[in-house]
This record gives sequence, C-alpha cells and structure tokens, in this order.
Amino acid sequence: MPPKSTKSNQSTGVTSPSGYLLTCDPPMKQFIINLNDKKLADKKFILEDLDATHLLIKGDVRDEITRKVDEWMDENVFSTIERVGENLDTS
Repeated sequence: MPPKSTKSNQSTGVTSPSGYLLTCDPPMKQFIINLNDKKLADKKFILEDLDATHLLIKGDVRDEITRKVDEWMDENVFSTIERVGENLDTS
C-alpha cells in the first residue's frame, strides 16, 4: 500500500503525517507495539493505534518492522524435527 501523502492544511498550517495502515492479528500487533515502546520518544513509529488489528505507522520504518517481524517469526516457528524429547525417525 503506498504511503498516505503528507499534506499541509492551508487554513490552519497543520501538517498531517505520512504513514502506512498496518493490518495484523492481535499478537503481532502487541509485538509491534512492544518494538515501538522500546524506542526513544523521538524515534517512535506508531502514529495511531486504530483498533484491535490496525495501526497507522510512519512510512520510513516499514522495512525495519518487516525485518523485525520476520526475525521474531523465525525464532518462534518450530517444525516437528525440532521437538525435544521425542524419538523421531526421519528415514
């Protein structure tokens, strides 16, 4: 999804933020919120928490979030071969 453009409201001089609408399940959303909470105030990337499955995030951190989510998923996905304590016959 292309980023929403940053537009200046001529009458008030207010600039609206540019960002992406991120849709995910609640556990993934909580992981992303946790990533955001670990950042310094000026580096936070969540613009708005919309509902249980949607966040508005800054456009410039999209790749970073994707990378962090991929790493988290790789760490937390297990195959039957990785199960501990079982005698698995792989022949």
